[in-house]
This record gives sequence, structure tokens and C-alpha cells, in this order.
Amino acid sequence: MQIKRYRGADMQEALQRAKEDLGADAVILSTRQVRGGSGTFGLFGKPMMEVTAARDTDGGELTPDMALAGSGGPKGRLHQMIRNRGTSPSEHEFVRQMMAKGQAETQSLLTPLQDEIQELRGLLQATSESTRNGLRDEAAVRQIRSEMGEIRQLLQNLSMQSAGMRDANYPENLVVLFQQLIFNGMEEKFARRLIEESMKNIPSTEIHDFSYVKIFLARMLMKIIKVSGGLAGGPGKRTIAALVGPTGVGKTTSVAKLASEQLLKYRRQVALITVDTFRIAAVEQLKVYAKIMGVPITVVNTKDEMRAAIDKFKQADVILIDTGGRSQRDDLQMSEIYTLFRGADDINIILALSATTKDSDLTEVTRRFGEIPLSAVMFTKLDESTTFGSLFNHAIRFKLPFAYLTTGQKVPEDIEVASKERLVDLLLNISNA
Repeated sequence: MQIKRYRGADMQEALQRAKEDLGADAVILSTRQVRGGSGTFGLFGKPMMEVTAARDTDGGELTPDMALAGSGGPKGRLHQMIRNRGTSPSEHEFVRQMMAKGQAETQSLLTPLQDEIQELRGLLQATSESTRNGLRDEAAVRQIRSEMGEIRQLLQNLSMQSAGMRDANYPENLVVLFQQLIFNGMEEKFARRLIEESMKNIPSTEIHDFSYVKIFLARMLMKIIKVSGGLAGGPGKRTIAALVGPTGVGKTTSVAKLASEQLLKYRRQVALITVDTFRIAAVEQLKVYAKIMGVPITVVNTKDEMRAAIDKFKQADVILIDTGGRSQRDDLQMSEIYTLFRGADDINIILALSATTKDSDLTEVTRRFGEIPLSAVMFTKLDESTTFGSLFNHAIRFKLPFAYLTTGQKVPEDIEVASKERLVDLLLNISNA
């Protein structure tokens, strides 16, 4: 199996490049928006679309599930090793072969940042020359200086943290993984605790084996994460689920995706309820989805009306409730949502959060909405984020199970049941090692 990435100015161009290279039978695994240009972080690059596609090189039929799992290839083997409690000597040798360059590559983590500073300095110099010629873009100067300051601060923090780990005589493997965790957005105290536990428990004979240490860390992370398995249910068992959360995280679209999943994949009867009467467009959007899917929908305003609608849909296997966005800092809005679901023990209340939200804001939102209480959490907009440490910070702080992840706007495609393997891979990038 061959897996490659293609970039283009838009989705059509990226897809065309994938089809031209891999052929008409190529399977599209994922899409995301990235920034082009030189430098690892592409601070000044234009937005581009990136497509990850796969082609079966063994002549067999390739499906998206096979491609994502690795179909027994290197990716599948690595994921299997994460799941297994032990690792055989042959598997150790396999990982050594697959990741022989991993340590050297990861040790150069700081080099791209230094390159970016040089690039910014060049741009600042060019701007200064323009100033001498009577031209000046104040906004560009402010942006360059701000980004230089941010990168310098990041370099300084990362260097100080890494120096502390080295002073404590941690092996370079653990220092490098510590850097990776911090760089990906994990809170320092959580990352340090993981590294300390790894140091205590990894055999001295394996501590200098980068691949062994990385997979050991992956197993530790999988013990931290809880997953709910999506919407539980089965023949004769009714499931009622409500999505709550702040504005702009994609609750209405996610409700439509969940309805499609339950209807098409599990062949369950679905009904929709919306209490989002302030955003008329959102209500109409959900009505359109309901009409396309051929499922009933009711608009309600109060808790009594919601309970009456639930009773009306007694034949439905799954009832999904869409709610309007609430600001965690607006006491009146939060009081309304508390009143709506107080004592509703038969409703699975799922908190929808965006993966692009700041870590401190995720904490504040969850604490306020956690008074409902919550059954699980789902993270949206993974396609718009480049770091995922905040998901693990959230898992450690609140111990809420992950229900779903969404990766785009398409209904019903861009949603997946959260799995431990997928979440760990987002953080450690094992499948692309």
C-alpha cells in the first residue's frame, strides 16, 4: 500500500494531483488546510489544501478502513503494538528498522524554529529597506516583530524546560519526547509527570531505544484517556442525547452527522429536537437535514415542551437534541441550560468543544457546563488545528470520556467515534513515523 500527501491551491487541485499520481482507484484518507511556503511552520505562506491519499500496491481491493489501519503494514503493526500489553523481540526489531532515524530527526526539533527566526529577520530587514525608500507597512512590521517575539519566547521556554530535564540526567530519548509533548500543547506539569513515570518503569536495557520508549509512552497515554464508544444503544434500547456547548463549535452540523450515522450505519430510527430558537438559520438548517434524511423534527422552547416531544417520539431508537450556543460567562444563558436539563437523568449530555480553542478557555467552559452534569465530550474542528495536547490536558483534568471527533464540514462523512489509538496518534504522530 502506498500513502502520499498532495497539496494544491484549492481542494480540486489537490485531488487532481492525487488522482494523476495514484490513479483513479486512489482512496482519499483525509483533507486539511495548511500553510505553504518555506519553513516548517509556514508563518507567511498562503493557505493551501492538503489531501492524504492511498493506493493498494499489492493488487488487492483497498478500502478507507484498510488504509487508515495500515492493513497489516507498518502503520497497522505500530498501532497493534500500542494496543498489546507486551512487545516481542521480533516486533522490537521491526520498530527499530522502521524508526531508526526517529531519534536523530526529533533531536533537531529546535532547528526549524531557528530557521523561522532567520526568515523573520530577513523580512524585517527588507521592511526596513522599504522604509528608507519611503514605503512602510506598519501592520507588516508589527506582525513580524510579534511573531519573532513569540518564537523567541517559545525557544527560550523549550530550552529551559529541556535543560532542566537534562540536568536531572534524563536520557536524550525522554528529553526529546518531553519536547514533543510540550510543543504539541500539553501542559508542562502533565508532560513532566509522564516522562518521570516512563523513567521509573522502562527497563534500563530499553531506555535508549527511541522506538520502545515512544510506544511505552503511547501505552501510558492510552491509560489516561477514556472513550464512550459513541452513542450506546441496540435493539429495544432507546438513546437520548443532547449536544451543549459554546457558540461556534458546530453543534448543529454535528447533530446532523450523528443522525446520519445512526440512520445509515446502524439502521436506527432517529428523531430530532431543537431548542435553538434564537438562531433561526440554525433551526432551518437542521430542518433541511431532517427533510433529506426523512426523520421527524420538533422545535421547542421550554423544558416541558422538550419532555413532551421526547414522549411523542417514543417509537424512535435515537432522539438527538440540538441546543443553542451559550457563553460560559453569561449567567443568564447558563441558568437557562441548567434549567433545561436539571434532573434529566435519561439524557446523555455531550459537551461539544472546538480543538482550536485555547487550553484555558476549554477549562473554563467545561467547568461551567459541567454543572449540568455531562456524560461525555466531543471535539470538533480537528482539521483546523495543528496541535492536540489540549485534548489530553482536558482528559487529565476532567476525566470525561471522549465520544466523537469531527474533522470537517461534510455531512455525514466528517465524524468518527473517538478511539484511544486515534487520540494518541494525533499527539505522537506514530502512524507517520
